[in-house]
Parts: sequence; C-alpha cells; structure tokens
Amino acid sequence: MFRVYDGTWGYDEHNPGFGDARFSPFDATDSGARVPTMYLARTPAAALLETVFHQVHQRSARNVYERDLVNKLMAHVRLPSDARLGDLRDAELARHRLARDQTVATPAEHYPCTRRLAVGAHGQRMRAGRLQGLIWHSRQAELAGSAKTAVVVIFADHYPSLRGAWVRSAPGSSNLFEGPGRLLVDELADQLDATVQPMA
Repeated sequence: MFRVYDGTWGYDEHNPGFGDARFSPFDATDSGARVPTMYLARTPAAALLETVFHQVHQRSARNVYERDLVNKLMAHVRLPSDARLGDLRDAELARHRLARDQTVATPAEHYPCTRRLAVGAHGQRMRAGRLQGLIWHSRQAELAGSAKTAVVVIFADHYPSLRGAWVRSAPGSSNLFEGPGRLLVDELADQLDATVQPMA
C-alpha cells in the first residue's frame, strides 16, 4: 500500500497525533492517551486524495498549497501482518443506510464528527480482539471518476509493529515537493481541475 507521511518521521513510524484528518487525531476512551495512526491507500492517487488533496471536494475551491508539500514523502509499503479492520466500504455503508457524505466523503470541516467513528471503533471489544483500524473507499471515485480504491487507517496501539517490520518496496520514498513525486501531485491536480498554489 502507499503512504504519504511527514519526513519528520520514518516511513514506518505512526503519526503520534498531529494534524487534522478524517479519523485522527483522537484520544483513547479508556486511557485518555492520544492514539498514533497511519493512513495507507491501495494507489498513489488515493493516498494523495486522503492527505495532500483532503480539502478538495465537489463544493470547494479546488486549491492545494505548495507549502504543504514541503517535507512530504510517499512510500510503497507492505503491512507486517493482517489487520482487523472496521469496514466502512460502500457496500457496508449501504447495508447500514449510511451515505458516503455522512462518513467517508465529508469535507474537512466535518472531521470532528467523523473522528467519533474512529473513537468508537478503537474502543470496541470483540471476541477476535480489538479493531486495529478502519477501511473505506477513497473519495477517488467521486472526485476523479475512477474505480473504487481501498484506504486504511491503522491504530498503532492495537497494531504493534517494530521499526523495520514494514517492508518498503521500490522505488522507495518519493519527495512530493519535487521530482517524480511532484509529477504525481501535478497530474492529479490536473485530473481534478485543482490548482497547486505556489509558495509566496
């Protein structure tokens, strides 16, 4: 899977609880501790849509900012082991009569609401063990008119892994500010009719 991450951390280190994302940051209900997370996607485009392009949606000004690409990298990684995931993919949402725009396709101003789903999933106790994250279909389909693509968030405290357990595949990590990684950003921006605003 593909991961966009801040170069402050290694490609296999979880975000300790910074940022403003759909299902993070949040605190564990039992301990009150901040839960480290890691977002992953099946394709580079989906990884970018859930991170760099997360504020681009049907009703917004389609802008992303070059300053947000500084120190951002993308890595192709393999999970060390299977993960128990709460299913928020389209078929499961339909079964529960939930719309995508209520859950996994909301604009950023609704993230405080969608993070409650992560809090609830993280706190669930099941016979098979604790949920280790969530899986859903990326906004790629409705924004870019392409096939449904799986996206995952992993809860680090429920999915422990040692440094180096995540195998990084070729081409390693790509810088999103320049070079081949930046080409991916620019290509997706063109596809979405979005503008990458240059640094002042």
